[in-house]
Amino acid sequence: MNRVKLYGILFFILAVACFSCKKEYSLENARLQGNAIYSLLDSVGNCSTAEVRGTFRADSTLSDSSYVNIHVNFITTGKYYFTSDTINGMWFLDSGYALVSGPTVIKLKGFGQPILPTVSNFLINNNSHGCGFIIAADAGDDYLPSTDASSWRFQYIPAVQSISGATIDSFDVKVTPPQIIYNSKNYIQYATSLLDTFYFAKQSNDYYEFGTLDFDYTFVFDKVDNFIEYIYLKTNQPVGTTWESPTIGVNYGAAWGLPSVSGTVKDVFTIVSENTTHAVAGNTFQNVIGVRRDIMFQATGTTSYIKVMDGTAWYAKGIGLIDQAINLPGGRIENIPLLRWNIK
Repeated sequence: MNRVKLYGILFFILAVACFSCKKEYSLENARLQGNAIYSLLDSVGNCSTAEVRGTFRADSTLSDSSYVNIHVNFITTGKYYFTSDTINGMWFLDSGYALVSGPTVIKLKGFGQPILPTVSNFLINNNSHGCGFIIAADAGDDYLPSTDASSWRFQYIPAVQSISGATIDSFDVKVTPPQIIYNSKNYIQYATSLLDTFYFAKQSNDYYEFGTLDFDYTFVFDKVDNFIEYIYLKTNQPVGTTWESPTIGVNYGAAWGLPSVSGTVKDVFTIVSENTTHAVAGNTFQNVIGVRRDIMFQATGTTSYIKVMDGTAWYAKGIGLIDQAINLPGGRIENIPLLRWNIK
């Protein structure tokens, strides 16, 4: 009899416990049912500022440290799901429960990998206010990619004629071994499809060429006495910084329908822009530095230099040279934009 009563008491206790647990579980679920109502606007009706964190590099999968913090004001509690549109191979999202109302920060995790080093404008949940954030994907940390087999294709606008008379509207550049050592610098060889070879090196924040004083991947003189080393790009100097190359002996003029004259030439470089965007052939590049090059010629027997031509080159981080605009003799302008590239 006592055993029966004991079983009855135990059953009663278990029943009460189960009922209590079920009641608590139901209340918790009821509290989290439904979608939260929220706003992405601040107190004065503007889109709340989003904070972009991490590294966004072309052709590199986003890591856990690449994310965006958005500021959300929850008007009611409930489930939430925030996602961006997919642009340039990337998207951002997070989901969960808003347990309390009021302002908070939601971390949108990044997925995918940027395709191009360009600026992308993301919209959150396709909202009508246009609230979102901007991601500027870059292409690396160097203005002179030097990995073997990396390649670039440039266009001539307008097309040019070779010595043989053939029309050339584009050319390719490719990193090819071997490298050479000059003045304790490791020069990388860049060969073109036009069978020309150029040598570039980096030391700290200065970028060097071992070659002639022409524009990048071009020749403008009739004859050059020898190769020299000079800085063509500085990445730690402000806009307006100017420097000169050493001088070399050249013959100049015949290539432009003028009498060929011997003399010496030097290049004067000036930083005209930095940390800007630059659009080329449908692509917008970030972290671009613009450098003007004035080619100064002193004819043999004279006492001063005169400018015979000038041009501006633009260099993008992780890509290198992306564009050139050269003012040639006779008022002719030659543009040499980058069409495509493959950084290994």
